[in-house]
Amino acid sequence: MRPVEVFKHLQRKILVTRGSAAALRPEIDASIKADGQVVLDFTGIDAVTPSFVDEILGIIDDARADSSRRELRVIFRHTPTSLSEKFVAIGKRHGAKMSQSGADAWEITNVTAGPASPGVE
Repeated sequence: MRPVEVFKHLQRKILVTRGSAAALRPEIDASIKADGQVVLDFTGIDAVTPSFVDEILGIIDDARADSSRRELRVIFRHTPTSLSEKFVAIGKRHGAKMSQSGADAWEITNVTAGPASPGVE
């Protein structure tokens, strides 16, 4: 599996908007359909915002649903920041478990469409 090189595709060092995340949809879709997993390489990126991460997880939700896969494995490699509680909360909203994997990577598993359980916000 070939990682999606985020900086190469977006040419931005600070990823703030949902639109930036949406530009990665074709690469994410193709990776999930081919392998059931995706590696996003953030080499060259200085910062990501909660909005960007939320949109990425939404794209992954959609790709999972379109591929008929029940579970996915997602790696954010060379992240510009450690995994914080705000990002973990965003992951929970998408039914995902997020964990720090080494010094500069996040592992995201069990991405499912929608909230983890009814009534959870």
